[in-house]
Amino acid sequence: MKRRSESAFGLHFDFHASPAPGLVVGATLREEDIREICRLIRPDFIQIDCKGHPGWVSYPTALENAMPEFAFDTLALWRKVTKEEGVALYLHYSGVIDHRFCAHHPEEAVVDAASNPSGSVARTAGHYADMLLIPQLKELAGKYGADGVWVDGECWGTCVDYHPDTVAAFEKETGIDLAGKLPTAPGDPYFEDYREFCRELFRRYVRYYVDAVHADFPDFQIASNWAYTDHMPEPVSSNVDFLSGDFNPGNSFNVARYAGRAIAQQRCTWDLMAWNFRSSFGPLRLSGVPKHPVQIMQEAAAVLSVGGGFQNYITQYKDGSPRMEQIRRMKPVADFVRAREPYCFRGKSEHNAVILLSTHDRALEHGNLWGRTGYERTVGLTSLFCDAGQPVEIACEHTLRGNCSDYGLIAVPELKYGLDDAMKAELLSYAENGGSLLLTGPFTCRFFADVLPVKIDSDERAEQQRWLTIDHEFTCILKDAHAISVPGAETVGWIGDAERDADLPGAVVFPWGKGKIAMIAADIGTQYGACAQYIFRDLIRALARRLYSPSVKILGAIGMLEVGILVKDGKRFVQLVNANGNHASQQIATEDFIPPVLDITLSVAAEKKPAALILRPEGKELDFDWKDGRAVVRIPRTDLYDIVEIAEG
Repeated sequence: MKRRSESAFGLHFDFHASPAPGLVVGATLREEDIREICRLIRPDFIQIDCKGHPGWVSYPTALENAMPEFAFDTLALWRKVTKEEGVALYLHYSGVIDHRFCAHHPEEAVVDAASNPSGSVARTAGHYADMLLIPQLKELAGKYGADGVWVDGECWGTCVDYHPDTVAAFEKETGIDLAGKLPTAPGDPYFEDYREFCRELFRRYVRYYVDAVHADFPDFQIASNWAYTDHMPEPVSSNVDFLSGDFNPGNSFNVARYAGRAIAQQRCTWDLMAWNFRSSFGPLRLSGVPKHPVQIMQEAAAVLSVGGGFQNYITQYKDGSPRMEQIRRMKPVADFVRAREPYCFRGKSEHNAVILLSTHDRALEHGNLWGRTGYERTVGLTSLFCDAGQPVEIACEHTLRGNCSDYGLIAVPELKYGLDDAMKAELLSYAENGGSLLLTGPFTCRFFADVLPVKIDSDERAEQQRWLTIDHEFTCILKDAHAISVPGAETVGWIGDAERDADLPGAVVFPWGKGKIAMIAADIGTQYGACAQYIFRDLIRALARRLYSPSVKILGAIGMLEVGILVKDGKRFVQLVNANGNHASQQIATEDFIPPVLDITLSVAAEKKPAALILRPEGKELDFDWKDGRAVVRIPRTDLYDIVEIAEG
């Protein structure tokens, strides 16, 4: 059986088991169904329900949290069949979030500022790990021989704990005397210190239970869902075996390419999970609308094209049996992944442009300890770069520091609180030494304006609707857009209160030392995500042409094409992802047809003329022209996801 590091494709099933009248776990679970899944779909792994947020486990555990009634030992059957079929078996297990545990052990629940225990969130500094989590994971590894666990409800579920023991520990470790005044709101003394202490308690909790299980079962593979990803954008600080998360079922494609880039920077084994349905959809609030396989393939492409593994989530019936009618529809998705796996899986992105996802700024903004508060700004800017045909990565401070010069362009999205002094200085030094820096958003531009010869318009009209034009021809509408005054700057985009009055510089490029800085004093990331307009893409392309030369350029295409280059096994592979579709629409739940991207012309940089350019997975050798260190190649169409292998001469 493959380990997670070798697993490009998996299936995830869960049902968050909870007692119900007449419910017998396993009542309709059949061995032949499990075997059919393994043989028809041939996933590298299957991940099934074990313990969901309600806190009941869906197998007959020796501990005290088993569901009331079982037809037989369902987990033993899943393990028997998957082992015989050579498919790895993982368990979905809710960690910090556990309603049952908190109800039975309120003294182990997080406490709010009013001394009320949580009904769902366990204390990471309490005894939950020793009382339940570690013994149960060891049971899964030892008695059942499971390959690993995907621990759900973790970093995004944990929260600030005002339990007296936590408060006392904070005062002891920091030397801070709170004098009985709990820091509960921004502006309170030691508010951020206390939140950071609670974050550290979670980090210690993950390290503790991972190391405890590994001590007895070193081959048991563990992930804490969304830890060390865009939810928790910081260095990996525990011995988890892989990183993972499940992107939301709504605007999935855009979130996938954002989350995939954010997790890829960690250089760890990773995968992302797509839901095969959309929930709470549209004005009708429909729940569980199944996606067409074509949609799932496109979401898989967003993950595979940046080097990750892909898994798909299909719910189980309430008795734990699989939804075979939906699983069988995954066969073309499995074939789609397998055909492309050799040319992308575990590849590393070739550096071009990068968007900064600031750990510092996000930590100050989050209402909870971790999460996605304010993520719309970076998601939207990522989508904008991708839709504009710009190869782009995402990096946090811990991966960008000391490596800025590796990138041709660094983009900083709109910030809420700003960057630490060291990161700000390094970005300016990067530009001064020849790099290109793109600053977007009013706050971000003002944040850098204290050291740049820049004046940002504070006109109250900026909060209203304003027009943006490029060369006074192509027009879109912005909100909260400010004019920028920089001596000697080139104006790329003009803004005004009406089309004919758009004569104020709204997007500028100016020299800074040996490099360049571009500024747009409008939050184009959030605005593109909320209301995509084509001129946003034209603006990014116009700025990019002035700032740097990426290793792969789109010279022409009909439709939106996302590009990038992965390096794998010493070879370079150009990734071509069809970005067409109604990803964020609340009126279109499912699509069975994604319009192809047509008439593609690419320019690809190479140190020497390639021996061949081969279209994968088709295997067709492409004609190309070679001039000035770049290969120009034409591709008639990309339906969903194609790859061009650059064969060295």
